[in-house]
Amino acid sequence: MSVLTKPAKPRWATKRNMRRPSKGEALARIANQMGYELFPWQRLVADVALETSKGDYVYRTIGVGVGRQNGKSTLISARIAMEALEGKRRIVYTAQDRNMARLKWEEHVDLLMYSPLKNTIDRVVRANGSEHLVFKNGSNYGISTPNRKGGRGQSNDLVVIDEALTHDMDILAALQPTLATRKNGQLWLVSNAGDETSVLLAHYRTMGHQHIDDKTTRLAWFEWCPKEDAFDYLDPKVWEQAIPSLGQEHGVTIEAVREAAMISDPAMFTREWLNVWPAQESVQVVPTDLWDQLENTSFTLTDRIVLGVDITRERHKASIAASGQVRGITPVELVENREGTSWLMPRLIELAVKWRAPVVLDAGSAAGTLIPHLENAGIHVIPVGMREYARACGDFYDAVMARTITHLGDPLMRNAILGSSRRPLGEAWAWSRQGVSDVTPLVAATLARWGAVSTVEEKPKPRSQVF
Repeated sequence: MSVLTKPAKPRWATKRNMRRPSKGEALARIANQMGYELFPWQRLVADVALETSKGDYVYRTIGVGVGRQNGKSTLISARIAMEALEGKRRIVYTAQDRNMARLKWEEHVDLLMYSPLKNTIDRVVRANGSEHLVFKNGSNYGISTPNRKGGRGQSNDLVVIDEALTHDMDILAALQPTLATRKNGQLWLVSNAGDETSVLLAHYRTMGHQHIDDKTTRLAWFEWCPKEDAFDYLDPKVWEQAIPSLGQEHGVTIEAVREAAMISDPAMFTREWLNVWPAQESVQVVPTDLWDQLENTSFTLTDRIVLGVDITRERHKASIAASGQVRGITPVELVENREGTSWLMPRLIELAVKWRAPVVLDAGSAAGTLIPHLENAGIHVIPVGMREYARACGDFYDAVMARTITHLGDPLMRNAILGSSRRPLGEAWAWSRQGVSDVTPLVAATLARWGAVSTVEEKPKPRSQVF
């Protein structure tokens, strides 16, 4: 396994003030005692988060957004141990639910108990509902139930909210006041990206972006994700931007990421591995501004016309598109897009007969059921298999990038472009049907264009009117 010499830098990060002392080195030493060395990204967070001014922490709230399996838990465990060893402190940890909090708490306890720091521990109490770890210096590390009642009545020095994407503001109302009487209290929130339900994490993320350069704020924010809003989630260079432990010793391996990208839903992969929020989830393949520039109504399909058809997996929508070649350009046009499929066969046969047009479809998709019916009607069907479909998608993309595609500015086609993303298909990729957008106009256009550029048919009579 190759080791990256330049670990990923965060897209957003509070900058280190080198004139201030920091306890980051102390945290790194404790991590070493617990049996691991901090990754560069963990050390960056520690050095900034633990900056001090006149002996007090500069930041009271620390937010860390990073994809899964990068070492959030080990960073947290070292931070908890550091706090506990500094004096008689009270530390509280919570996660998405009490069961998961208990599981993670046990992991933290094990890291301590199987290290030289074991000698600092007085006892471990595992009684259900009152789990806590007691240190010889009087420090106490326990679990808080993640709800509006958890932690009330306590005074804490360190509060850690793990998997912060799962929480709303109620947990903050319960736990943040427990730090109020502690001059050096800190709240840590760590998580990968959330969604529209992640109220708490979204709140701090917004604040973090807004105040990233504000020297007076007491919030430090760190976030690793792709550097650009529009990106190719299958590109290893994007993985290097978003996964800070990628290629590092004991870090995420490129093989594991490649496998996850191949088998996972793109939205899940980008959220869990690349730390991409839905609003930033621009895994769309064709840039919208470029697509808009390709609108051109001066190209008319008058030569050999090819039809493409696609049906949603649920069979609740379908599209027919047309394409051809005009002076080296391949115009694509959405002919029909309607609900259901009852209308599809009559309309498709009508168009194919009228324009003596072959019909191209993905034989492995829901549209594959049309093949025998079209053939029985005397329509020339061109079914494409997995490899050809992947080539069609790639060729469509290449043509867009080369600006050799034109379209009529149909809003349904534009919506399909906006909602487009990739799914792995063999050693290539194809349009994903997993999103909420109707991508059948794009798939149908891709197939029609593929038929226009890759087959040789007897030229039909010219087209005399618009569909």
